[in-house]
Amino acid sequence: MWRKIYRKLKYEYFKLIRMKGAPSFVARGFSVGIFVEFITLPTFGLAFLLLFPLVKLFRASLPAALIAFVIGKLVLPIFMVINYNLGYAIVGKPLQEHLIHNNEPWQKWLIWMKEKGLAYFTGSAVMGLIVAVASYFLVSAALQFYRRKKMRRNVSSGRISYEGMTPLQNKKDR
Repeated sequence: MWRKIYRKLKYEYFKLIRMKGAPSFVARGFSVGIFVEFITLPTFGLAFLLLFPLVKLFRASLPAALIAFVIGKLVLPIFMVINYNLGYAIVGKPLQEHLIHNNEPWQKWLIWMKEKGLAYFTGSAVMGLIVAVASYFLVSAALQFYRRKKMRRNVSSGRISYEGMTPLQNKKDR
């Protein structure tokens, strides 16, 4: 099981790192996807509908946002208690009542989410914003590092890369 998760994360990482487009464009898409994933659970999946308009609004990469949405599903369980505690600190709803009602049917869980959902949603939105900003800088730096490394490899091996050159420059060099 752990091997499958590792392989999935590695595959998504390579898809992201090899994506075409400016690093800021791809990083913005990744940030939007992470943020939307963080607020999806408290809204019962309806926040997914925000993904497309937010990608357009921020002029970001949709494939990068979808990759972040998938990666976020693997990362989000780590932040669930942190999100609720942060929301509790901001809104003021206690976590102890959920621990008491933990073994009851799902209808009561829905009632609990209705009562305590504001605290969880607030914590998820704040933590999602923090993680999205951090992921923007991490993804942008990773993309720049990968592309510099690839360019050095191409230059040292004698292969000339025509990426980023204008069509006029390409014609002169050929």
